[in-house]
Amino acid sequence: MIRSLFPIHRPRLGLSFRAHGLDLIEVRRRWRQPPIVVRVASRAFQAGLLVPSSTTPNMADPAAVAKEVDALLEGVRDRTVAIDLPMACGTPALLHFETFPAARTEQEALLRWRLRQEEHLTAPDLTLRWHCSPQGDPPARAVSVLVVAIRQIILDQYHHVCEAAHLLPVTMGWSTFHLLHLARSVFPTEAHLYVAHRTAEALIVLALQEGRPVRLRVKPIRPTTGDLKTALLQTLRYFSQDDPPQHPDRARVTPLYLVEEGPSGDESWSARDATDVWMLSEDPHWTVPVTRAGWTTVSVVSAVAVPEPAPLGVVAALLAA
Repeated sequence: MIRSLFPIHRPRLGLSFRAHGLDLIEVRRRWRQPPIVVRVASRAFQAGLLVPSSTTPNMADPAAVAKEVDALLEGVRDRTVAIDLPMACGTPALLHFETFPAARTEQEALLRWRLRQEEHLTAPDLTLRWHCSPQGDPPARAVSVLVVAIRQIILDQYHHVCEAAHLLPVTMGWSTFHLLHLARSVFPTEAHLYVAHRTAEALIVLALQEGRPVRLRVKPIRPTTGDLKTALLQTLRYFSQDDPPQHPDRARVTPLYLVEEGPSGDESWSARDATDVWMLSEDPHWTVPVTRAGWTTVSVVSAVAVPEPAPLGVVAALLAA
């Protein structure tokens, strides 16, 4: 059989790396129609095989991780893939600028300076990935930048695992970026809304205004964090401190879409509870309907059974690729 020398195309495979294991999605893309999911698979890791961290290497034995990837991909011929990295392996930040340079080298220099000043990121081998969102229509020049900083020694580990497993990563990014793309394409963009992503390591909440990120909060999950509802409510209170004054008698609704992944020790909200409506006690005129984002939330059609919670991070990576 003759193989193409350049087998790179828009990926049909999505692969996510998490502390608890791997998630694989395969889709069949169609012209001007939603893709069809034809394969959903996962493979659990032994404890400690992958430990997401933004400061130290994530894998003590990358070769063992590559073997797990090989086992998951057994029988899969296509090797072009979109990679979804664990959010905890990098440091996310949302930075706002009144003006932002057009040249990418100048953008990077400015972002590095802001990250040193505000996030105290001083590692010499930091690699940056960022996405710019104009704040307003032209001629407005204000920009918000969602950026993730990752140490090169950590990023190299994931590249080496892909190489050992004979994968061709077309994209390699994080769920924060991918879910932002998903929110813009699927969720309503004409109003203010929140997208919350609960991983094993952190609760990440983005506030969007007309599809543009305006606030970000990353709350590490610890034994003292409390239940998910409480953590989300604390984040909404934190965001509301910077909100402009509202008319005291005007009712408002701000939807929140929740994406969950991996194991969770929080049993306070049953998986059967698809929607919950909260009324913040400090403001009885503010309703926050919280919807757990499921398979039907995204613009895909599934031909196979889908686990719960659905691996939306890797689906978002595929849709963004």
